[in-house]
Amino acid sequence: MVPLDVSFAQRPSVSDSQNRECDMAQYDPQSLQQKYERWRELRRQQEQAQAQWLEAEALLRELQTYYQSAQWREDHANDVPIECREGEYCITGEDTLWDMLTDHQELAKRWMRLGLDSFDRE
Repeated sequence: MVPLDVSFAQRPSVSDSQNRECDMAQYDPQSLQQKYERWRELRRQQEQAQAQWLEAEALLRELQTYYQSAQWREDHANDVPIECREGEYCITGEDTLWDMLTDHQELAKRWMRLGLDSFDRE
C-alpha cells in the first residue's frame, strides 16, 4: 500500500517569524474584525432561519395532509368560502397547495446545495 501524502504545499524557505510578518502585512485586522462581526450577525440570522424552516415545515405538513384528504376535494368542489389576505391565494384553489409543495422542494434543494457547496470549498 502506498502511503498517502497529506503534506501541504511547501513554502519558500523563510523563517516562521518572516512568514508571520508577511501574512500579517497582507491583512487589515480592523477590517477583518468588522467582517467577523458581520459574520456573527449573519450566523445568528441563519440560526433564526433554521428555526423558521422547522416552523414552516410543520405548517406545510399539516397543509399537505389537508390537501391530500377527501375534505380538500369536497371543499374545492363546493367552492367553500374562505377569507384571504389581499394578494394571497385560497388554499382550496386548484394549484395553491400544490405550488406550495413544489416551492418547498425547490427551496430545500437550494439549501442543500448551499450546504454542500460550503463543504466542497474546504
